[in-house]
Amino acid sequence: MTLKLINNLQKLGFTENEAKIYASLVCLKEGTAREIYEASSVPRPKVYKVLRGMADKGYVRIIEGEPTHFTCLRPDKLISRIRADFMLSLNETFYGLNALSLEKEVQDFENPAEIGLRC
Repeated sequence: MTLKLINNLQKLGFTENEAKIYASLVCLKEGTAREIYEASSVPRPKVYKVLRGMADKGYVRIIEGEPTHFTCLRPDKLISRIRADFMLSLNETFYGLNALSLEKEVQDFENPAEIGLRC
């Protein structure tokens, strides 16, 4: 696992610990929290919390058992998901900003004052 890979994952929205754990899981294919801790160097008390957060995002799958095992979303699927989410956000931002530049009032929001925008 290289520092450049970790930095690139962070640019895509991963925390440093998420990046280390994801890269380690790609190598391991499947692992216990202990194996992931040993491979990633993420402090052991943080491994479970980070893994559960990543499971909530759909990046990791939890395989319940004794012990619990974890596996990650395949890299091609991960990149496709991140690309789709980014493009959706980019398009929504473009259209939202375009609407602001064309209109005097923000009509896309129920209460523009809530978000601190005044046109």
